[in-house]
Amino acid sequence: MPFETVIRNILEHCTSHTPATADRWYGSWNGILGTLFTPDQGYAVAPRGCLHDDSEGGIPGSIFEVVKLSPDDPTTFRTILIAEIQNTQLWESGIPALQRQLNLDTDRAFSDTAHSKVYWIETIGPHWRYGEKEHKGQDARPLIDWHHTTHDQASFDDLQTLRSLVATALEKE
Repeated sequence: MPFETVIRNILEHCTSHTPATADRWYGSWNGILGTLFTPDQGYAVAPRGCLHDDSEGGIPGSIFEVVKLSPDDPTTFRTILIAEIQNTQLWESGIPALQRQLNLDTDRAFSDTAHSKVYWIETIGPHWRYGEKEHKGQDARPLIDWHHTTHDQASFDDLQTLRSLVATALEKE
């Protein structure tokens, strides 16, 4: 089943009418992540902040993280996924800076609450892909090629696969 109608409509509109700022994408991705990683399964989606300067080679955008709450202590959690969201205008020139920022943010997650692996999603407007990074110092590794739309069935299917990968990784630890 594809995304809820409201989320899909916003994604379709943003794809065909590039927003002036990335705010529209933030809300949509918050909805997508909230659909994939639900509180009743012990997940929480939280904004991690916005990037507005390039002091570390970053590009303007927003970061969300998905955390898994401990069933024994809801104040204890671990980061399982980082999502970096930028606006359409940065496609394709922003990919190298986005990749650098993703490596910094996943490293930060390991120094905070992540364990052995963090999954990630990077988006530039309707373009997105996901991957993983293990806590061994290597760069973030894509697991799929770039999608060029977010609201289609192929994107929905790949995001369901990501959800399964996350769940399987959590079971193994």
